Amino acid sequence: MSRSRASDSSKRSPQPLRTPTLTLWKRAAYRWTAISAVMAILWVLYTQHPYYRGNQFAPFRSFYPCVLALWLAFGLFYVRVTLQKFSGMRFTVRDGGLHLLLLAKALKNRRFWKTAKTARVRTTLLLIVVKAFYIPLMIGFVSGHANNLAEGWLRHKHLPALTFVMPPGNALAQAGAWLTQLKVRLPDLLPAADDLSALFAPGGWSRADLNWGLGMLYDGVFFVDCGWALFGYSLESRWLGNKTRSVEPTALGWAAALSCYPPYNNVLGTYLPLETGAPIITGQNALLGLRIAVLLLFAVYASATVAFGFKFSNLTNRGVISRGPYRLVRHPAYLCKCSAWWLEHLPTMTLTKAFFLTLLCGVYALRAWTEERHLSLEPAYRAYKAKVPWIFIPGVY
Repeated sequence: MSRSRASDSSKRSPQPLRTPTLTLWKRAAYRWTAISAVMAILWVLYTQHPYYRGNQFAPFRSFYPCVLALWLAFGLFYVRVTLQKFSGMRFTVRDGGLHLLLLAKALKNRRFWKTAKTARVRTTLLLIVVKAFYIPLMIGFVSGHANNLAEGWLRHKHLPALTFVMPPGNALAQAGAWLTQLKVRLPDLLPAADDLSALFAPGGWSRADLNWGLGMLYDGVFFVDCGWALFGYSLESRWLGNKTRSVEPTALGWAAALSCYPPYNNVLGTYLPLETGAPIITGQNALLGLRIAVLLLFAVYASATVAFGFKFSNLTNRGVISRGPYRLVRHPAYLCKCSAWWLEHLPTMTLTKAFFLTLLCGVYALRAWTEERHLSLEPAYRAYKAKVPWIFIPGVY
């Protein structure tokens, strides 16, 4: 009997070794370290690459070190709280920190490229590229429109323009100097009672006042548009419900999207030049009407960005949006932008300009097609297409 039991026990399969369970703090520390390493690599790129040393990225060069310092100081606690709150989603497809850890482990085991090609890890890597490219651009755009608004307001009040003297030193010191100087000029930027009364008295507006107001609204619209897009690119979190589900998988989709932004749109402008022809519309009222129509189209364009909430991001799928102008057509932003361009160039339109403008809008049609192909991989988007069948024009196409 004892021999039988001994024989049975010898035939049993060996018990698997138990892997020690990591504490919550250790899991958070691993993820925080992986994300910090990526941010540090990007910091080297942003400070050493000649493209990012241009004046366009001066605001970003002050912004990014501050964000990096905040992440290094508080990111560990954020990751820890997030892991605790969403413990049931610890190993989901959208755990970017975990994917970075898998890459680090694969690098040690010489399986980096094999791991990088898996669908989940590839999504994380492509998302890093999306954020690394668009966030600096958006900060430059937001800063530019904010400066235009400030300068336009001060010029209208016959006050000197904003001038900031940035001392030599690190980015944190420069950011502090900028805030100090802005504080001194802040009273000039705030509207007084007389300014508000004049704004709400259209009977006293001159044509110059009206043109100034339209210019301010134009910059205001794009300040909101780019600012909202910046939030979408920068703030991705389970707490906001805007984690990326997938990233555009084709080179054609990436080429179509990136060609519309600096520096690649400079190449596009070289081959699709929109030169200025002789004026064919010269009436002041007609030009004013066209300018108002352009502003309204761009306002709808910005509202399409805002309709995303915190889910806005090019080249990614963060969930289906069906509110705002997306209730009518599936690509209202591209429709409004292209229509606004036609109206902007209408007063000096030529056959050559019309031809190249058609090709330029064709690039946005290509963007829409590649986005449709990407998003249609998800059943929810296919259901949205059935609900909103029109791509650009309600009832037509």
